[in-house]
Amino acid sequence: MIKTYFTFMMISYFVQGEELKTSILLPSYDSCSYSKSKFYDTLNEAYGSDNVHLYCKGTNVVSKDYVKPMPRP
Repeated sequence: MIKTYFTFMMISYFVQGEELKTSILLPSYDSCSYSKSKFYDTLNEAYGSDNVHLYCKGTNVVSKDYVKPMPRP
């Protein structure tokens, strides 16, 4: 059994010199890591790699009590 914790994906990027910041709440660090690469590719294409910064910030709040491993066939 594995505990999972809510994780924020922190996003900041610049549009015409103005910094924009936002955050997205995700149910686990794994989902944040996976989503981060997809978001980065999209924002990098639109605004350039020097203007985009993404990172995952964990919390101490359990999102699901436990994740049950899948049974082996």
